[in-house]
Amino acid sequence: MVDITSDLKELNISYDKINVLRQGENSDTFLITTGKKKLIAKKFKNLNFQTITNTYLNKKILNQLVNKKLFPKVVYQSEEKDFLIYEYLESSESNKDKLFYNNLGKKIKEIHEIEPCKNVLTFEQQLNFYKMLLRKLNKEKVYSRIEELLNDINIRKSKLVFSHNDLNANNILFNKDICVIDYEYSSLNNKFSDLSKVIFEFQMTEDEIESLLKGYRMNFDDLTKKQIILWHRFNLYLDYIWSITISYNENQLSKENIESFYLNKYIDFDSKN
Repeated sequence: MVDITSDLKELNISYDKINVLRQGENSDTFLITTGKKKLIAKKFKNLNFQTITNTYLNKKILNQLVNKKLFPKVVYQSEEKDFLIYEYLESSESNKDKLFYNNLGKKIKEIHEIEPCKNVLTFEQQLNFYKMLLRKLNKEKVYSRIEELLNDINIRKSKLVFSHNDLNANNILFNKDICVIDYEYSSLNNKFSDLSKVIFEFQMTEDEIESLLKGYRMNFDDLTKKQIILWHRFNLYLDYIWSITISYNENQLSKENIESFYLNKYIDFDSKN
């Protein structure tokens, strides 16, 4: 784990307490308590993952996210883009009703309307990183399945939008309004990547999906249903590949149980659809 005390000292940020919230493959996340105020600090550390992550740290993108209240207010960002501090947002429990999902659909639409900068990676460019790593691990057969799934979702002919790519429940905060954090894996991608992710993350009913898509301004027709299924299958397999790369980057190749967990989730869904 990295130490941020010297960074805070250089910035003249005093603190009462620092708690480690998460040690991730790409960054360590800290909760800084100073008086009644709380801040979140993220120290990015993995140079391998920085080749495919942190697109949102471009000031043009980050300013748009903050101005549209799609990300908390930023306190500090290093020129090297390896250290970020932003205001802590207390997330409260929200009733997961149709109104919530409708608002979530609106927020995802706003994310997808962010104007990207010139050097934003496409999702396929991110996948090339995984391809090279899997080749290095002699697991090219694993990636060959991704190529088949890419053909199924027809991503090369789809319209690409600025996408979060990791909309799990922990990254969606609610405090009177919905705010989203941890855009590390954002890129230009198909809109159904994010939409499918939240639909299955919250295990939405058809009525709830319809509310989500209404907020997004999209019809819930048969073609949309098909895309949601195809993208969920793709996302599940990508999670499996992600688990392989995490094990490799943390020098934990023996963690076969993690890889098996994600692979079995994909196989179970694929066999039913």
